[in-house]
Amino acid sequence: MSSILNVSMKEIYEGIKTKRLLIVLVVFLMTGAGYAYWIKSTIMRIGLLDTDMALNAAQNSQISSMMLFLAILGAIFGADAINREVERGTIKVTLSHPIYRDQYLLGKFLGRMAVVIMAFLIFAIGSIAFLLILGVPLGSEFVATFVKMLPFFVLFSLVYLSLGFLLSTFIKKPSTAIIVAVILPIFLEIVYPSVASTLVVLMSLREGVAPTNPIVLQEALKKVYLLLSPVPGYHMDNILNAIKYGVSISEFSELLASGGFSLTLKPSNISYLEAIGIAWKNIVALVIMFLLPFAIAYAKFMKMELR
Repeated sequence: MSSILNVSMKEIYEGIKTKRLLIVLVVFLMTGAGYAYWIKSTIMRIGLLDTDMALNAAQNSQISSMMLFLAILGAIFGADAINREVERGTIKVTLSHPIYRDQYLLGKFLGRMAVVIMAFLIFAIGSIAFLLILGVPLGSEFVATFVKMLPFFVLFSLVYLSLGFLLSTFIKKPSTAIIVAVILPIFLEIVYPSVASTLVVLMSLREGVAPTNPIVLQEALKKVYLLLSPVPGYHMDNILNAIKYGVSISEFSELLASGGFSLTLKPSNISYLEAIGIAWKNIVALVIMFLLPFAIAYAKFMKMELR
């Protein structure tokens, strides 16, 4: 245990000093400041008609930006965890001491996870501070939803950190791995969902059916959800829906098809445990998405030639 802790503390110390962390944090904080101004402008326009809808949109946008920050930071922090040590030759020196490979890998993972979570908290607090400074009225419900989502933000960061570790064990050049780590979350969280949704709509139109038909719309949504099932952000959105509204995305499509669905979802008063019960499949999916890449990276690292 002491070996794992020593490696973790070393990773935390080096991670805090790295310019990569500072650059990503500054870029996202600047983006968050601009985003906060945009949210305030949106609230001023929409809020005149529906203040609750405007605040809800602001919260969803803020959570989406936090997820993207976590995805990119987690991926790039894992992408050079192993290959950089191999390239420098420092890993052979470290493993010449009384420490096993699995202890070394787990220590690096825990240390980098701690750095990612610390950076996320700074970004989250900064983003909320920008909203408060601009006068956006954040109520207790906004804060409560964020606190309830915290464990799942951590789980989400573990998914992309483990993907980064996977890249680090399979791509020898650290710079190449980091480039792939930046592209991967952008593709998974932004590009792929947009392309998948567009393809489903185009396929429906090609079949000559009206996309406004509730039954057709339900089928189209099911296809989209199936295509999005490999996307970690999709499962985070489902967990958020369960916590805020007490419905899963599949229930959402059923309500839509039945014609009894209002475009404005109302916040639910269900308990936290009930919300977890609704989204348990999505939580399990995120756990699998975290464990599977890490297990592959672990198996690869245990057999890796450290030259």
